[in-house]
Amino acid sequence: MANPIRICIIGGGIIGASIGFHLSEAGCSNITIVERTNIACGASGRAGGFLAKNWRSGAEGKFSESSFLAHAELAQRLKDDFSTDVMYRRLTTFNISINENNDKINTSKHTGDKQSLPDWITANVHEKEMLGNEDTTAQVHPGLLTNALVKIIESRGGRVIIGAANGFLFETITTHTEKDEHHQTSPVRAIKVLIEDQEPIEADIFILAMGPWTYQAAPWFRDAIVFKENISHQLDVIGGVKAHSIVLKNNQPTEPYAFFLAYQSHDGNVLDPEIYPRPNGDIYVCGFSEEHTQNLPDSGNSVSINENNCERLRQIAVQVASTLKDSNVEIKQACYLPQSRDGNPLIGRLHGLNNVYIAAGHSCWGILNSLATGAQLTQLILKGEMSPFLKQCDPTRFYRHGSHK
Repeated sequence: MANPIRICIIGGGIIGASIGFHLSEAGCSNITIVERTNIACGASGRAGGFLAKNWRSGAEGKFSESSFLAHAELAQRLKDDFSTDVMYRRLTTFNISINENNDKINTSKHTGDKQSLPDWITANVHEKEMLGNEDTTAQVHPGLLTNALVKIIESRGGRVIIGAANGFLFETITTHTEKDEHHQTSPVRAIKVLIEDQEPIEADIFILAMGPWTYQAAPWFRDAIVFKENISHQLDVIGGVKAHSIVLKNNQPTEPYAFFLAYQSHDGNVLDPEIYPRPNGDIYVCGFSEEHTQNLPDSGNSVSINENNCERLRQIAVQVASTLKDSNVEIKQACYLPQSRDGNPLIGRLHGLNNVYIAAGHSCWGILNSLATGAQLTQLILKGEMSPFLKQCDPTRFYRHGSHK
């Protein structure tokens, strides 16, 4: 059944795309996605897309498991109904320990070993541990998935606006109750989002899905005199953690494996890169995470690349699999993973506002948890239903009482 509610999602990454997709599944067609540069320009287009079913616990574990299973169902549906392949497949996942000072051929594999490594792993693996099998780990290409969901939204009547959001217009609601919990009434609501050099966009519901750039929206609320208290603290707790990755292309192994490395380098440091072969022959290698920061460039397309980090990732990949030594590094890239101050994402309605929601800060699990985020935030927006994990992710945990300064 069609729902006439007007939705505006600020952010064109995997989280925003999933929210829009699930709202369209619920009958909402008047959906606008506002994106500064292009869809999946940040981590959603540059991450590895690793998925794990049971690596978390408690309410988060149930949330992640539901999202893991949803990825399998959605990938098949995209193939069957939309002729779209997002490179989803189940994996066997290993943690392997390698010493750079020892370049012997790997002797840890032997026939009949249920935990044997593929033949193209030529490094001397000192220790190995199976972290997951094809029942519990998988991969997807996040950029392909994000773009596929956005295309479905557009086919159902939604639209994408390329432009920089830079504020809201608010109005005070004179008929409200003092109760302000979760989905209840609030004395202030947003009526329009302001877009640089474009007309404002009017909507009934606004959703901030800006990833590590979410903190940049804090002044939109801090500088608005309509608020008696400073509610911007719910936004400025999010920043980004930078990581590098490369993609090697050519005739490379495409077996369904993922590798987490404990890699002891010549200088004695232990590095933790990750290697994911993809179904199309790409080899994705990532690593070298940096400190949490709020000093981000204007967009995901403007993230600087450290050439030394990229070359080091190539060297490690060749050390692990000597067959990669002649491969071309066709992509060198870096992105920021969104992370909140306490490590949990912020998913829910902002305290002090009647109709503005947030979904950000998912860290390295954003691709995995994107589908559950979209599904459960849709339930909160349309039905007022809040799951146990969304209660844990309620942004009001960062709300600070006090006068507006």
